[in-house]
Amino acid sequence: MLFSNPAAAVILSVTRLASEQGSLQTLALTLTRHQTQIRPQSLPTLALPAELDLSQAVVLFGRSPTWLYGYLIHQCRSVPWLGTYDARSRSVIVIHSRVASPAVGDQLPIRLNRQPCPAILVGGPPNSGKSVLSNAIRLTLTQQWPQATVYLHRASWDGEGNWTYETAQPDLVDTLVQQHEYRIHEDPETVKLIPRFFQYHADTVANLRSLVDCLIVDVGGLPQPEKLPILQHCSHYIVISRLPEAIPDWHTFGQTHASPLAVIHSVLEPRLMIQQTEPWLAIEAGPWLKGETETIPDCLRDEILRRITLPPASGIAPL
Repeated sequence: MLFSNPAAAVILSVTRLASEQGSLQTLALTLTRHQTQIRPQSLPTLALPAELDLSQAVVLFGRSPTWLYGYLIHQCRSVPWLGTYDARSRSVIVIHSRVASPAVGDQLPIRLNRQPCPAILVGGPPNSGKSVLSNAIRLTLTQQWPQATVYLHRASWDGEGNWTYETAQPDLVDTLVQQHEYRIHEDPETVKLIPRFFQYHADTVANLRSLVDCLIVDVGGLPQPEKLPILQHCSHYIVISRLPEAIPDWHTFGQTHASPLAVIHSVLEPRLMIQQTEPWLAIEAGPWLKGETETIPDCLRDEILRRITLPPASGIAPL
């Protein structure tokens, strides 16, 4: 049974997640609109599903504005314990508890029985449009495949996320990213942490592939050996480059573990030119502008859908 507010912007459903402690009652959140269109004024009309049993523990699952999560946490405050699902670690994090066990801060691993989904690594030299392309792929596949979960994971330290592309204040985003980005590869004291950083993201990619239906991985601007653990968990790769001479290195890197899907020669002017279709798609295309480019060329969309096998939708709420 589902509950949605009159505007159908937020859907709440009760499902189950299998954990080491047994089956956990889960309140799944699904947003049917862009996050910026979800209004706090809808809270008075948003009620918990009738079948949610507040005498049992509750796990919150899904992606939503922070204030909506805060409201649901407050609504579930009487439960024995309350947790939130962390997709990156594939575990439930206990955030409130009235019982001895589990305690606040405990992590409960979740068992998901499914084959890993397709994972598309997106790489290329800096300032070529990787992050814009990755987000555009996410939006395009979500529109073409609305019943499934398409997830974009950014394995970079630049601080950007989907919020970067969904805000009405892009200048503020640029300021926040510039002021708070921590460039560990430029600090001699933290550069030693880079292998551990990418191993963490490799583990995250492996976990996400067992949860979502299609995964896009933005891996940053250089084909470094430290990124191989991430590549090992990817099935395909796309290169976008403003520098033709940088493309061979990305092929050398990508083809060690994944299949090439496309090469995009990134340009600043409006253009779409197909250079080849086999053994992979190669196009000259642009521009890739943050806040403006939200779709990918039809030929690239069709190539992705032709070359990867999309599994049946998971039936779990989008993250």
